[in-house]
Formats: sequence, structure tokens, C-alpha cells
Amino acid sequence: MSDYAIGLVGWGTVGGGVLNILQQDGTLLKERCNLNVRLKAIVTRNPDRARDQKPGSAVVGSDLALITDDPEIKTVLHLVGGTTAAKDIAIACLRAGKHVVTANKALLAEHWDELFAVAKETGHTIAFEAAVAGGIPVIAALRDGLVANDIRGIYSILNGTCNYILSRMTQDGMGYDEALGLAKDLGYAESDPTLDVNGTDTAHKLAILAQIAFNTNVPFCAVHIEGIENISADDIESAQRLDSTIKLLGVAKRCPAGVELRVAPTLVPNSNPLAHVNANYNAVRIMANNAGPTLLVGQGAGALPTASAVLSDLIDIAVGSYQRTAEYFRFFAGGEPSTILPEEDEFTASYARFRVKDEPGVLAQMTATLSKHGVSLRAVHQGEPDADSTAEIEVTTHPTRGGAFLSAVKEIDQAGITVQPTVCLRRLDEG
Repeated sequence: MSDYAIGLVGWGTVGGGVLNILQQDGTLLKERCNLNVRLKAIVTRNPDRARDQKPGSAVVGSDLALITDDPEIKTVLHLVGGTTAAKDIAIACLRAGKHVVTANKALLAEHWDELFAVAKETGHTIAFEAAVAGGIPVIAALRDGLVANDIRGIYSILNGTCNYILSRMTQDGMGYDEALGLAKDLGYAESDPTLDVNGTDTAHKLAILAQIAFNTNVPFCAVHIEGIENISADDIESAQRLDSTIKLLGVAKRCPAGVELRVAPTLVPNSNPLAHVNANYNAVRIMANNAGPTLLVGQGAGALPTASAVLSDLIDIAVGSYQRTAEYFRFFAGGEPSTILPEEDEFTASYARFRVKDEPGVLAQMTATLSKHGVSLRAVHQGEPDADSTAEIEVTTHPTRGGAFLSAVKEIDQAGITVQPTVCLRRLDEG
């Protein structure tokens, strides 16, 4: 049986999950891989902090040299957040002759080129299954399982916090603040959930998926990002009336003119399986030319699901398969640059809710303006007038250029037809 020594940087939630799996299920690795994974050193900012877990035979300290100076340690599990010190740690480990397994999606999305350049220079690898969708093996699916496919599009739910909030708003009628508070109470949301609810976390993960799916260079700054902070009960009710559900979707789609990359709250028709992925679950729907639609659903975060993905990468490195993958797959080196389409050039279906004066000719004027901008309507719903002599008109469109739709809505608002700013959302149309 082979002995394989590893180091761990970061003894937080995921690091704790790794320890739990190694201590409770380590025999599985021995039985399946004939490999004795031995955690030799743990580096953490607070080595003296009281913990329920025991480190076993591992040495615990705050000095990275415990790992970088130990020739017996071959791979480092890099389980720290942020993009500054975390980058320095990853590079130091690579330069010390260690492979790196990381769960840090922000680090990869923002510093991909620099990190993989160092990996190539040192002859070592960076593995990152745990960086996207936790325990769902989506990186392996895109890289290996669907390698003989042209990936046309990815439609994904990649943030459990947002999905939980939207699920509670939809299923229980909660307001946004109440649902967010419950998510915090249950540990699904951080005390400061900004990067989750504003879409940044999803965008980091989407950039990584697009890089692999399209074999292209995807700068994180090119992703158009909208969050869920402004989703209201009225939006939820509108979606239900249209037999749809609002989800925060990360969409990466290849078009003749380039690549669309966006994170935005989106009306998902209830006929689509993504509409039924609820609570804190993640899902990735991949549209491939040969395999067809593939849906992966599972726990997108948490100690054990993420640690499971970390250890999957570790075994791939320990048996040498990941090194061969990195040698042949071009996306590890950044791929070729693609044209990333701006929001106004995206080709997408849309939804708008207008609050208008209850007067004759209003609907005709609105539809004429939309038609003038080349917007094709899919459906129109007009509610009963309210006591203040206003009414709601909701429209959904067929896919059209985003700039044309937004220009039409702007013209309608500026024409004095509406009495309050119009609410606009994307509508999922995979065609």
C-alpha cells in the first residue's frame, strides 16, 4: 500500500470536513485506491484555538514552512478564502514543489492566468473541483464526461444562500428580509451575505465553468452581474401567475457572435427542471450537442460535500491522472480569448411589469413601441384596474437583443405611459 503525505492550509468549515472524512472514512480510500492518505501538517491562523476535532498525528502550526519545507508532503489542500494572502499561499506551495487542491473560486476566477502560469513553470498542478458547486462533480463532467461534445450553454443555480431565500419567498410567502434572516439562523447565509446575494459568488463559479466548457479565456470582470436584493413579493407573485419560478441563474451561452455570460434573477418556466431545485441545493444544466441536456443536482456547499470534492481531486493527483489531464487540456493554460458580448448584445427572452394609467389606448401604445424596437411578444397579461385608476400590464417576450428590449422599456417609461419605473427580469429560454 502506498503512503501519501499531504498538508492542509485552513482549518475552517471545509478543512474540518476533510479531517472528518479522513478519520471516519479513510479506510475507503485504502480499499478503493490502495492508498494511505496521511495528513502530516495543518497550517492555520489560530493553531491554539479550542476545537472539537483532534488533528490526529498531524503537526499544527501557523507557519507555512511546516508544509513548504517538508519534502515528504506532495500535495497541499488549500482551503483558505480571499484573493490576496490566499494567492501568495498557493504560489508558495507550487514553488515549493507541491501540487495544490483548492476550493477557492474567487481566487481562481480572478487570478487564473497567473496561478496556472506558475503551475506550468513549476511542473505542478492546481485541482479545483470543490471550487464550483461543492459536492457536485461538475468540473469532471465538463472536462471528462462530456469531452466529445460541443457545449452550447450552461444554465446554473450556483449559490445555495440565494436559492434558499428565493425558495422561502416562493413556497412560504416570506419577504426578502425574513427569508434572509432565516437563512442566517440556519447557517445557510454568512453574517455578511453581500457576495452571495449580489451575485458575485455565482459569477466567480460561472467564469470557471465557462472557461472549461468553451476552452476559452474568461475574465471575471466580463460577467454581467445582478443580485436578488431587489426581488419583491410582487415579483414572486408575477412569476407564479406566469407558471414560472424566480431563480438566480448563472448563464454561459455560446453564440455565433461570441459568449454570453450573465448572473441575474430569472423567470424559469415550471416546465424546466431548474424551477424545481429548491432550498440550498445547487444545479447545473449543461446543453451539449451529442449527449443532449444533462442536469447535475446536489449540495453546493457545506463541510462534507465540499470536502468530498477536495479529496476526489487529491486522489486524482495521488494516482497521477490529474497531471496527465493538465498536460493535455488547453483550458489549464487559459485557452484562446473569446468575444464576451455586452449586455445589450445578449439574445435573451425577457419579462416586464408595467404600472400604467387605466386609459384607452395605453396597451396599443406600449405594444407599438415594443414592435418598433423589434421586440416580439410571447404573452400579455393585463390585470384589473386598482382603486387609484392604475393597472398592471405584464409582458413576456421571445428571445431578442437585450439592448432593443431595454430601449423599448425606457421609451415607454419616458413617454409618461407608466406611473412608476418598470420592473424587468430575464426569462429562461434555452432554445
